[in-house]
Amino acid sequence: MKFKLLVIFSALICSLKAFSQSYKIIYDFKWKTEKQSKDYNSELTVLLKDEENSYFESLAKFKYDSVKTKLVNQGSRSFPAPKQQWKLQTLISKNLKSQTTITEENFFDKVYLTTYHCRPEWEILQEKSKLFSYNVQKAETNFGGRKWMAWFTNEIPISDGPYKFYGLPGLILKIYDSEENFIFEIKGLTKEQNNIEERNANTAKVNFTPKQWETFWARYQKDPSMIFANLNSPTATFTYVYYGKNVDSKEAKDAYNKSEKEKIDFFKIPIELKSCE
Repeated sequence: MKFKLLVIFSALICSLKAFSQSYKIIYDFKWKTEKQSKDYNSELTVLLKDEENSYFESLAKFKYDSVKTKLVNQGSRSFPAPKQQWKLQTLISKNLKSQTTITEENFFDKVYLTTYHCRPEWEILQEKSKLFSYNVQKAETNFGGRKWMAWFTNEIPISDGPYKFYGLPGLILKIYDSEENFIFEIKGLTKEQNNIEERNANTAKVNFTPKQWETFWARYQKDPSMIFANLNSPTATFTYVYYGKNVDSKEAKDAYNKSEKEKIDFFKIPIELKSCE
């Protein structure tokens, strides 16, 4: 049985002309952990779109970020544990006016931000089809070391899409790489305003260039607990712990490494084989 898009889609066509509106677009994200596997992991993701900016992340993470933003605005500096875990850890924000992309990663007590100034360069093809009752057109791009095929519709005039993909004259409804290791496919769209901007208001932030992030990420994958180094000092007024254990202890480091490597292993095949500046 084919997954049918929300009926609200058709009712929104006229209102989509108003770019000042905000939208929540749900995509099903499927990916392989092993190249030879016929099985896919699957997770619902969300694209939050307003006039100039958009955020893309796991739907479960979005729900938790919404809770965090609400608590921050109420003056809280502590948050409950998430009710649901997510596999896609990265949040991707895009500024369509400046054409910059920022990736956000949360590791222990800090948020790591990397700013990119590159964007997908598209070749719009003549091939056309129908997808979810919409007229769609095919486009291709080489991005992140992979060739990607996208189906977009100019019947929904939003120049955006899942992950880091944007810049086409319409909304991307489906996009996949040439080996079909990764597939993003739209499942629904609603007109609504969501604010997650304050989610990390009280968290320390580290800003990276793309090259600095690559160096950090290579080290982190080998030894995630490296970020515990020098957190506790003799003069500190409090002690950092992980699940009740001092982060300097072997127990804390082993537990953190195990947890983080399980998350990393979900993406043994990386979405991007190489990054751009």
